[in-house]
Amino acid sequence: MPYQYDVAYSFMAQDEAIAAELDELLRGRISTFLYSKRQENIAGTDGEKSFNAVFSEQARLVVVLYRTGWGGTPWTRIEETAIRNRAYEEGYDFVIFIPLDSPPTVPRWLPRTRLWIGLNRWGVSGAASAIESRIQELGGEPHEESVIDKAARIEAQIKFLETRTKFLRSIEGVAAASALFSQLKDAIKDEIEQVNLASPTFGFTAKYQAGKFIIIGRGPGLSVQWTYHYANSLQDAFLNVALWNGHPPWSGLSDIGQNHQHELERKQFEFDIKPDGNHCWKSTVTPNPSYSSKELASQLLIYCLEKIETRGL
Repeated sequence: MPYQYDVAYSFMAQDEAIAAELDELLRGRISTFLYSKRQENIAGTDGEKSFNAVFSEQARLVVVLYRTGWGGTPWTRIEETAIRNRAYEEGYDFVIFIPLDSPPTVPRWLPRTRLWIGLNRWGVSGAASAIESRIQELGGEPHEESVIDKAARIEAQIKFLETRTKFLRSIEGVAAASALFSQLKDAIKDEIEQVNLASPTFGFTAKYQAGKFIIIGRGPGLSVQWTYHYANSLQDAFLNVALWNGHPPWSGLSDIGQNHQHELERKQFEFDIKPDGNHCWKSTVTPNPSYSSKELASQLLIYCLEKIETRGL
């Protein structure tokens, strides 16, 4: 059966960086579908039909970067439906899942006999090798990149890295990061209003200071602080997210209350720019998913809710 693509990637927006890294390792030897790099194929078409066609028939292999929430967004819902309908006709040999949650999870509907790739164990390069082997098993024929294709690909990487480095070491880059932090504060306010309206039991409240805000309510408190040191560079600039056993440290809180505070966990993010020009928060751990401010706001409240659940209701 002829296929338009050897592999198509399905992922949530915050995992685009991982998909792009996989794609970079495979592209040139096989034909790949990564939406952000194939927008010209979708532009002007019915998006739902186009995506359904890619994942249901045009791709030899489908690779799903899976985390909780996949299948719940508009585009991944379309992709999940296409995958499940195709599996009903063909079985699951055409799909590989790469879990990104910790501990790793896969959809409940996936047969327990199906194998999946652990990214923490294999790494991105190991995952790319496993994907290429699976394509060969399915009848694909990876080929060596031509010198022209390789030169063009590397040139594009060099130009982007030069642009990215220059931007992150500029006054404009610092201003963009501060603007993204302001967007995060606004997004947190909106998310809290929606959660409290739907589930008032948690009573989430946010307090704001310059470069910092905290989230308090039922369960542990969360502090979020944006710290940078230079007016013209984002070197050593981080968004630090800390979970506390009670009310996070805050000016105006009595010394008695602050003496009993201690930090439980910490997450760290950096400001970054994607190849498509969009700004994002990127986790400093590996694999390092990236988030828009709205996506990160949702993740922070999910983090709070998960801790309430795991530490006892």
